[in-house]
Amino acid sequence: MKVLCVDDDANARTVYHGLRKILPGDEISVVNSGEEAIAVVEKEHFDVIISDLQMREKSGIDVLRFVKKIDLTTEVIIVTGYGSIDSAVEAMQLGARDFIEKPINILLLIEKINKIRDYQFRLQEVEEYRQAKEIVEEQAGREAHELERRLQQMQAAINESILVLEQLDGRADAAAVEAIMAKLTPFKLSTDKF
Repeated sequence: MKVLCVDDDANARTVYHGLRKILPGDEISVVNSGEEAIAVVEKEHFDVIISDLQMREKSGIDVLRFVKKIDLTTEVIIVTGYGSIDSAVEAMQLGARDFIEKPINILLLIEKINKIRDYQFRLQEVEEYRQAKEIVEEQAGREAHELERRLQQMQAAINESILVLEQLDGRADAAAVEAIMAKLTPFKLSTDKF
């Protein structure tokens, strides 16, 4: 999973750098400002962005708004200082997945990242199921269409055979029976299929 951590506080960045050791399977990037975050997000996709709410020029809300304009699938966790719960609620209304208060509890942060990982995995499973369902429905539609065409051919062959039989009026000869059989043979059911 690709994670971008955004904070202008050196202590918070130290915590984020520590995530690299705890989550070695994830690609974790750390930047110093909202401006840097926006520049990086313009170039590459991140699964999760962890952004401080209060930063100098571009705030966590600015980062959140920009991210959600570019890619709705990117999840954002907002980091708030003490007493910034109202701002965290605003961030949630704008599309943030979650928030965490400073000082950052690394175990709680990892739990939140793993919840997002599980959520994105379930989303991927649902998408794979939807695609498989689409393929099966498309194939079933083609097979139903082919079966309908075959049934129409069979009905036409039966109708032609009935006409031949009616014209014979009891005078069946080998050629007429052979003609009828030729029309019906393509539709003979194979016992191998049953």
